[in-house]
Amino acid sequence: MKTLIIFLSFLFLSNSNTIHQDKILKIDKKGNIVGLPKQFTPAKFDLATKKLRIKDREVIFPKCLSSYFEQHRNPKVNLSASWYHEKRILPYYLNFEINDKNSNYGYTILINLETLELIYINKSIIEGNTIHNPKIDLGERCLKDYKVAIKTVD
Repeated sequence: MKTLIIFLSFLFLSNSNTIHQDKILKIDKKGNIVGLPKQFTPAKFDLATKKLRIKDREVIFPKCLSSYFEQHRNPKVNLSASWYHEKRILPYYLNFEINDKNSNYGYTILINLETLELIYINKSIIEGNTIHNPKIDLGERCLKDYKVAIKTVD
């Protein structure tokens, strides 16, 4: 039930420009995530190793999740985040959008900005004027592998 509420909240927030808009972030040449407030720094993402660090937490995406970054020949990773909405509705989050201009599909991976826990993963397929979002079932093993990969660092 909690997952359903989070999912519906995410859909509501992402489809309503008047209520909320994510902050667009950049990754500089050193892997620093630029655009987050000081409370979430240092912030880095290394596409080669699929390693994310936010403040004092770090995760290396396990193969079951890192493979989504490798689906495209020339992946483009766009980052956005939100830390200024009501946390009762949805945790503060970091949003990875992975796509390729030569492809009709992409992935969205939503990560809790404070804990680095996985909130959501979605696939979007564009066919003409229609967008399909088939369910992605990561399985218990993948979810467990991701959860144990989250580490606290100095």
